[in-house]
Amino acid sequence: MEHIEFSDNFGIDHFGGDGHGDGEGRGLGAWMGMDGHGDGEGDGLGFLMAAFGGFGHDGGGDDGFASAGAAEYGFTVTNGQVTAMDRVFGTLTLPEHIPSDATFAVNATTGVITETLTGSTAVESVVYTPDAGTSGVYQVTQETTTFTNPSTTTPSGATHGVSFTINGSTVTGMQEVVSFGNFSASETVSLSPLTLFSVSGNTVTESTLQGNTIETNVYTEATGSTLYAKASDASTFILPGTSTTALDVNVHDQANFTIGTSGNVTQVQAVSANGVTTTLTFPSTVTFQQVAPGFVQETVTAGTNSNFVLFYQGESGAPYTEIAHGSGSTVDLVGVKAQLAEIPSGLTALL
Repeated sequence: MEHIEFSDNFGIDHFGGDGHGDGEGRGLGAWMGMDGHGDGEGDGLGFLMAAFGGFGHDGGGDDGFASAGAAEYGFTVTNGQVTAMDRVFGTLTLPEHIPSDATFAVNATTGVITETLTGSTAVESVVYTPDAGTSGVYQVTQETTTFTNPSTTTPSGATHGVSFTINGSTVTGMQEVVSFGNFSASETVSLSPLTLFSVSGNTVTESTLQGNTIETNVYTEATGSTLYAKASDASTFILPGTSTTALDVNVHDQANFTIGTSGNVTQVQAVSANGVTTTLTFPSTVTFQQVAPGFVQETVTAGTNSNFVLFYQGESGAPYTEIAHGSGSTVDLVGVKAQLAEIPSGLTALL
């Protein structure tokens, strides 16, 4: 395939799930690109913060987020109560262990099942939504951890929190801070271009979009401290449903397109992480076409095989960002638009 990501993979900080709580987990995150339930305080931000446990900013590359949907589940519901749970692999089902501290709520109208695990330091919830195409099969659409007593003091007595540079109601910077005894350090958090902050009183909410996942971290200013502690983190997975094209946002792949009156693309410019543009030339086997206002499809043909990449422009004048890719040359644009509609408007505007 001749498609090349237009911008450099500059290693933005992604947000992996922390393994909070002390209940029996089943490691749901192994299928989600996240850590599962159980003891642990996160994997830290870089080597500097690793010893203290981080806030889930793993500093990794594209695989910081995984496209959800690989894991499928089945439930036995009796008189409105979950009595058994299975992991589903196509036509094969295997019994799934239900932790003793897990409770379930079944929505009789939508069929959505919410699992809650309550630990001594946090409450975790997992939302299972019925698969749009397969009866009796569920997929995880959200995982949330809410901390019982958010604090910047660790069990070992160290101080560990984040600080924000706030101009009015706008967050312009974020730092992770640790101190223990005579040691203290701070590190600026490198943020994705698809990160949105909101400030309300002593609470800062951070939302990031990558792949088909929206990561939401809520920080609250700790009592008696100028630092913020994480109050909750959530991962919301946008599933394709009946769409044959799945959302998969890749902020590393951005371009500017010059589009003619008939929708033909007459020029392609790569847009790097720092905004530098480079005009590209492609062979005849690589074509670009506007398929709808704000959407450009790249098609790469090799013999009888073809692949596509779909780009989207959230605001006029902004670069186009890769939002989907796949085999063949047919894009389910209606399905993609339905998935984009599930993203908060503030995040889609950043695309």
